[in-house]
Amino acid sequence: MRRLLRVIGLAILLAPAAPAFCGGSETPILLTVAQQKATAEFARLDAGLKRAAQALGATGLTGDKARPILAELCGGFSYAADCAAVDVDGRMATIEPAPFRHHEGKNIGNQEQVMRIMGTRRPVLSDVFRAVEGFEAADAEYPVTTPDGKFIGAVSLLFKPEKFLGEIIAPLVKGTPVDIWAMEKGGLILYDIDTSQIGLNLFSAPLYQPYPELLSLGRRIAASPEGNGAYRFTRGPAKKVVKKNAFWQSVSLYGAEWRLVAVHVERESSGKKAAGRAVTAPTPEQRLKAFVERRSLAEALADGGKTRGMKLFREFYEATPGIYSVQWVDEKGINRFGYPEGNSLIDYDYHSNRAPSDQDMLRMVAERKPGLFEAPLIEGKSGTFTLRPVSWHGRYLGMVYIIRLK
Repeated sequence: MRRLLRVIGLAILLAPAAPAFCGGSETPILLTVAQQKATAEFARLDAGLKRAAQALGATGLTGDKARPILAELCGGFSYAADCAAVDVDGRMATIEPAPFRHHEGKNIGNQEQVMRIMGTRRPVLSDVFRAVEGFEAADAEYPVTTPDGKFIGAVSLLFKPEKFLGEIIAPLVKGTPVDIWAMEKGGLILYDIDTSQIGLNLFSAPLYQPYPELLSLGRRIAASPEGNGAYRFTRGPAKKVVKKNAFWQSVSLYGAEWRLVAVHVERESSGKKAAGRAVTAPTPEQRLKAFVERRSLAEALADGGKTRGMKLFREFYEATPGIYSVQWVDEKGINRFGYPEGNSLIDYDYHSNRAPSDQDMLRMVAERKPGLFEAPLIEGKSGTFTLRPVSWHGRYLGMVYIIRLK
């Protein structure tokens, strides 16, 4: 990201309009952050299992010393369902926490991941399966050996992937126009904002069959650890079919790979009410300057009412060719809303530091002066942010700004 720039005279105000949005070609920042956070969490899980395995190797898989080890392991991971010590015969010898102890003694030796760790004596992460505990889950297991090197079984942490991923993704994408879903390479949906889709298989569930673009992209996602593409699918309660730009990256543990897929819905170009406008028409920057000086805009923002503000933003967007969005960040550094909503942040707190440009925006808000900076957008691509302060009867209301794609 380039350093923050100042607005300098008419050279900036008369800059030519940028092309309208036509689909992403750069990986969304939030996808990279989600991948980094999930990778770090997998590393923390690996370290926790390794510590527990070493401790159980010294104490054995049963008894008063083994149980606290499993309880501590489970207590260290909010998404853990239960933790078990599994002997070489595939029997769950000890389980924590207490609500799951009635499963002690059950044999899970026929489960694929158990057979694999007993055969290879290497850590494993299973695909999602129906656990004996009665729910769909994934199982991470680490081999247990005694101090003299004898293999005596494994330590297991059972968890629901949607909880693991939800704790990372949900707070990350809140208030942004980006959604992130996840799947196994076999097509099983591990996480989606639409919880009804979790557990469905992309390649076989009837829900997805009418959408060949999605199925084709799904096969690419399964085959490659990263990439990008586009597909059409339904969106929101209205189930309207829209085009979604998609980017994906991968996270892995013990050889098992999950795909994380970030999507953003394409929006129509701005300026649809300005067809045929003369070449000498005001630039978007000049229009923004006039827009923030309108009494009706300042009054609407001062009242805090979204309906009036959004109406004015929509009118500005539809009359101004070449912009990606028009938005308002208030004096506290909260991006309240913008138009179109699919290209805007909603109640986004720039203090959360979810994107590299957040501090630039806060600096501009604090300085209360016209300005601009260039930065990657949360949903992908890069843009030029042009900001203008807005006030009402001497009260500073923050910045109204436009984004034009580079």
